[in-house]
Amino acid sequence: MPALHAAPVNRHYLDKVMAVAEIMAVEVIVDILDVRGLKLVAKGAQVTRALQEKLILHKLRQPFESCVRVSGGVDQRAIAGIAGRLVETSPSLAHILRASGKGGAAVLAQLARLEFSDALRMMLTVADRNGAHALEHAVLVSLLSVCMAQKLGLGEQDQMVAGLAGMLHDIGELYVAPAFLARGKRLLPHEWSHIVVHPRIGQMLIDELGGYPAAVGRAVAEHHERFDGSGYPRQIGGGQISAPGQAVAVAEMIAGLLLTDHPLERAELALKIIPGEYSHELLSAISGALRMAAPDVAADPVRAQGGEGVEHLFWRIAAILDVGEGLMVGAAAKSPGMLELLHKTMERVRTIRRAFISTGLDVYVRPESDLGAGSDQMLLFEREVAGREIQWRLRDIARDLALQTSAPDERVLLAPLVRMLDDDLPGAARSKSLAPAPAAWSGSVLAGGSMRHGGA
Repeated sequence: MPALHAAPVNRHYLDKVMAVAEIMAVEVIVDILDVRGLKLVAKGAQVTRALQEKLILHKLRQPFESCVRVSGGVDQRAIAGIAGRLVETSPSLAHILRASGKGGAAVLAQLARLEFSDALRMMLTVADRNGAHALEHAVLVSLLSVCMAQKLGLGEQDQMVAGLAGMLHDIGELYVAPAFLARGKRLLPHEWSHIVVHPRIGQMLIDELGGYPAAVGRAVAEHHERFDGSGYPRQIGGGQISAPGQAVAVAEMIAGLLLTDHPLERAELALKIIPGEYSHELLSAISGALRMAAPDVAADPVRAQGGEGVEHLFWRIAAILDVGEGLMVGAAAKSPGMLELLHKTMERVRTIRRAFISTGLDVYVRPESDLGAGSDQMLLFEREVAGREIQWRLRDIARDLALQTSAPDERVLLAPLVRMLDDDLPGAARSKSLAPAPAAWSGSVLAGGSMRHGGA
């Protein structure tokens, strides 16, 4: 993982800072020097678009991030205000806060004590100005991370680590090309190479610019890892993931569901759908909190996934297993590395098939089944949630398989399996999914270069 020092300025982050500078005062707080000591910008200057090209063309002696400060940007008061509004407007969040044992006032007070360096305040301000609801999402994950840490029985220091990591968990995305983060864009499997490294970028930024204990950056690096090793970027599992990292990972997942219908029930089903994804201790703690909260939350009607969709999903899983097992005794068997990759992939698919059956989805593909539109609404709801979660897990496998195959012949061989895992795509998208992988990482991600799975 490259250091910030003597690295080119990341063009994507710099462009976002310039956009902020057009509406807020961004000041240079130390002389900006290139690696030879040549002064590029004097201390006290205001950052403007006119500086952009000059900064892009040079490697800097100090990180650009540590050379600038924003006036009137995101601070503790703004964060506390957002947190208060979230608690007031989200009954589900309020119930989780109470069930965690902390209480809303205690968690809000803990968030109000979070401190950020000038560089990280700049990043939070950029995130706030750059993406709809990005700062609100960060605050929500921070609130939930403190709650999850409390349910895990962590001490005040680790709760603070979880809160900071929750607030900063996505700052690495500021260094990713905006095209890959566009709202509504469905990434093809090989395109995930531009996304999976953002937790490691975030860790590097925090370690070098935050002045925090290393545990904060580590928790940020782990917020997409899973206890069974199926997460990213490092695919670590079990005790390799820190307790604050586990808390932030669950908080980030729950945060994505709190604005949907039946958020607490969705969260509990999503946490349990694949056995082993999260630690037993964490599941017990979270499930207890969700059960305590759920009875008091109004249940709105849900639109269930159609039975035909569930049946299609069942047969797609069966076809994936047939294709994968055929590859294992065919051309792929000649390569020990490919054979091992396929073995791990098929085991993950078999785990998903077991989840399909254990959640009762298979009842909808039995000939004798008469479950339909008149079925119990909660059963239909559980079917819809389980089906969606299983589809997401299959796409995760497609992503990992695409990113772990680099040789052209391997990519061609596995392309049909990757397509099936990624679901039925329109014809144009299917042809794109066979496109060559991005060029190997030949430059710093901080400079906006191509990024491969897992970082360095």
